[in-house]
Amino acid sequence: MLIEDVRRIRKRIEPTLANFRSVYGCYVAGNGDIVARMEIPVLDMDQEEKEMYAGFLKKVLSGTPERNLIDIEFDPNKIEDSDEHRLLMALKSSQLRDENMRNLMYQRIIENLDMEGDSYVILLAADTYDLKTKDVKGEEWSEESNEQFEYFLCAVCPVKSSKAALQYIAQEQEFRGISTGSILASPQVGFMFPVLDEEMSDIYQVQYYSKSTAEIHDELITGLFAVDKAPMAAEVQKATFNNSLADALGKECSLDVVTALQAKMVAVADAEKEEKTMPVPEITIEDIDDVLANKGVSTAGIGEFHETLERRFDGAAAFNINNLMQKRSFEIKTPETKVVTEPETAIRLRTRTIDGVTYLLVPVGESVQVNGVEIAIEFKEE
Repeated sequence: MLIEDVRRIRKRIEPTLANFRSVYGCYVAGNGDIVARMEIPVLDMDQEEKEMYAGFLKKVLSGTPERNLIDIEFDPNKIEDSDEHRLLMALKSSQLRDENMRNLMYQRIIENLDMEGDSYVILLAADTYDLKTKDVKGEEWSEESNEQFEYFLCAVCPVKSSKAALQYIAQEQEFRGISTGSILASPQVGFMFPVLDEEMSDIYQVQYYSKSTAEIHDELITGLFAVDKAPMAAEVQKATFNNSLADALGKECSLDVVTALQAKMVAVADAEKEEKTMPVPEITIEDIDDVLANKGVSTAGIGEFHETLERRFDGAAAFNINNLMQKRSFEIKTPETKVVTEPETAIRLRTRTIDGVTYLLVPVGESVQVNGVEIAIEFKEE
């Protein structure tokens, strides 16, 4: 789902919830028992409640593509035999009004989601969106349309215990202890079905949301959408790529190799961001080969890296750069210290062995501070 389409739907989730009829919910205890089922008409909410529910629903369409927002695809050849897809379609067609279908969705989520004993609330809300159409020449969008995009959102929100506080009681002119009981936290996971694809409804995809980029709840994805294998979480992708590089190259995995690869990723990401040719920046196997070869990695090492990536990433030929690198910093750790610098300047770092001891050389400018104190550095020309 393109980010433009995500933004288009997000705009429909107004603080007034004007485009939604009701918000449905199911409160689930930590042991999996259903505490309560809810159906809250938007007209019965006060403005503050509308804004809070709108915030939770919007959160399901927030984050970075392929990190927090993950495309889940159904196999078109298996849809006819898929109870999971039939349930999604039934919920969409009824705009969530079918109580039996809602209860079945609640049960599916409860059976397949491991929240480690925490209580949570499942929220559901549906909307109908008038699709824009192009003119006869296909050049301009028209607001007039006979087609509608029906979709619904699901958000799973953990239930947290609020902290006790002292509140001022005007009648008593004192601060007294209060507790507001249980409160809803931001959604942990959620999804949208179907997805919007350039003003067209795509019933073969689900837009899945995960607050965490390390734990995306694979068990829910495989159980709710009947996919053979859940996508790899972003943080897992980064760890798997880094481990593959170190395992395959061994002693050839030098600082120069890693910094050069980082610099290549930054360059590709910046170029694609400027050209806007792809929804996410990708680096190909061929790009990685060029970097490794230019840094003197042996043919055997490159081949071993290929085999390792193919085995661990199921034959992927390109990788999402956002999921492989730390965009905001470049970090080097040793048992004694940690060095953090900008990714663009990391390529200037060097290692040197002096008197049998290996050092990390960090270039400095004319100003150097230690714990906020400006220190004097003697600069010598070699």
